[in-house]
Amino acid sequence: MAVINSISSALDVIKKSDDTALKYHAIWWVGKNKALEALTVLCEVLNEDNDQTELGGYPLRRQAARSLGMIANSQAVPSLIQSLDSTDLRLQEAAILALKSINDSRAAPSLIAYLKAASSPKPMEVLIEALAAFEIWEVEDLISPYLNDSSKRIQGAAGVYFYRMTKDKQYLKIIINNLSDQNAFLRQSAAFDIAQCHDANLDEIIATAELPNNVKMAALKQILETYIRESNLASSGKLISDNTIQTLISKIDSLITDAFQGNLPSTNHVQNNSTVGVSPLQLTKQHLIKLIQQNPVGHEQLLNTLQEDEAADCTQICAACLENHDQDIRAAIVQLLYYMKCTQAAAALQQVIGLEIANHCQGKIRRVALLALGKIYHEFDEGQDTRSSIQSTLHWALTEPDDWGLRYSAVMAYEVIACEKPVDFELFTDSNKSRQTDPIIDIRMAIAESKTSRARSSFIPA
Repeated sequence: MAVINSISSALDVIKKSDDTALKYHAIWWVGKNKALEALTVLCEVLNEDNDQTELGGYPLRRQAARSLGMIANSQAVPSLIQSLDSTDLRLQEAAILALKSINDSRAAPSLIAYLKAASSPKPMEVLIEALAAFEIWEVEDLISPYLNDSSKRIQGAAGVYFYRMTKDKQYLKIIINNLSDQNAFLRQSAAFDIAQCHDANLDEIIATAELPNNVKMAALKQILETYIRESNLASSGKLISDNTIQTLISKIDSLITDAFQGNLPSTNHVQNNSTVGVSPLQLTKQHLIKLIQQNPVGHEQLLNTLQEDEAADCTQICAACLENHDQDIRAAIVQLLYYMKCTQAAAALQQVIGLEIANHCQGKIRRVALLALGKIYHEFDEGQDTRSSIQSTLHWALTEPDDWGLRYSAVMAYEVIACEKPVDFELFTDSNKSRQTDPIIDIRMAIAESKTSRARSSFIPA
């Protein structure tokens, strides 16, 4: 089986292989790696019709459209427009999303023509979203019926369209209703509808919604990216001093530090709705105990350890963190270790960070584990191997993972380290900065640099 580990090997598979599954992977790979060299080949795949399945779909063409959206180069616009003539509804949807991602105004007339065409059905949710993104307001009469569509998601897209056009809050009601729906997937869709409204003042609606932290983080990040793009705050100094940016960053910071998932309530929710005087550590321990009591088999020793008044020795807790396969329990254990500041946990935390991400919960666990390492860094003497190991982990986390949240956590962890005491290493080197492609990571680093610079000044003896 061919190994795809370079652009040339991926292109070779796309051009020559008869293995549909392998070609699909190669098409995905060049998109994930934003390989501009693959653009011509992807456009060719996009308008071939030799991969049709028995159900009538075109999986390779769909993935080619998605990958062109990830590469986001305007040269793909004509081919994507051409693919709108396909009979494959999911290919049409992927092409519209790609055109939206590329954001080339040349697509606008074709989207209008596609909307007005007699063909039916159409992927109306993504089409309306694209029309809003391109600010195509002249078709409002054709969109208004969808405010009362049988699909709540299409209603939400129409609400975004008219809110962006008018800023009339009556259109938010549709989206907010979806945000409180019993259907978790509809709530998540509504969060990103809010993010597409291009109104940074709506951040609190997302922050307080019944949503997983990962969804909140992604939606708030999208709001922040839009705000930065539209605010024309050119210098980093203006960016980090802007009140809206500070508010959004603060909300994302709060979500990053929370690993609770599933049966456990948010740490922030617990802190805001609990007895005054109970520490976050005690609250975390109480809720971890309740969670284990729901499923005590195999957790008896851990439960006994947690129920002791003091848990200075966290050996048993660290062992349970690595051995436990219940992601809710593991998330709560990492959260507990974060508050305990236990030096015995360093190795366990690093092993957690080294795990491959299996799901969203585990991604959150890795982020909090990284923050926990930052909290215990100065508990080790300068020159100790554990310090060097933590430094290496932070350098890796800032430059290697695809998970933007893990990179963000590395910045936060270093900020904690550098603001507490003088540091013996620099994380924000020119090399590490040059490897960042996410504007939100750049801003978070600028904020951290500002804070750590002030802290260093205070460390200098008068």
